[in-house]
Amino acid sequence: MKGRRVARPRAEQHVRLEPQEVHCQSCGEWMPVAYHAHRKILTIKGLVQLRLVVRRCPNPACQAYKHPYRPEEEGLWALPHGECGLDLIALVGRLRYREQRSAPEIQRILQERGLRVCERTVEHLMHRYEELVTLHLSCQQ
Repeated sequence: MKGRRVARPRAEQHVRLEPQEVHCQSCGEWMPVAYHAHRKILTIKGLVQLRLVVRRCPNPACQAYKHPYRPEEEGLWALPHGECGLDLIALVGRLRYREQRSAPEIQRILQERGLRVCERTVEHLMHRYEELVTLHLSCQQ
């Protein structure tokens, strides 16, 4: 598998996300900021740099000791370990299944919007969309 030939462009937007919980759910002790994590997410509006504030319980007697509390809002942006936003996955799914577009056509449409994606990424996004739809339908039954 080949890696990137050129560096990813700089993010056009920077967003800081913090966990809503500042007290440990197990022991109730205040949790200090442990570290900051960074994620770049490709959305319909372009590349977004997320700065995630992660907190940890400092109480050694707590069962959640040093368990990282990441921002809840992170899940609204992208799937875990994903580089593309949920809005982009939804757009690719709509273009594929509602408008019956092929992967090369979807890639061209995204590139016309200023989003640099390869055809393989488009196919990957179509698979993610199918998995999310399957999961949604199985939860309804």
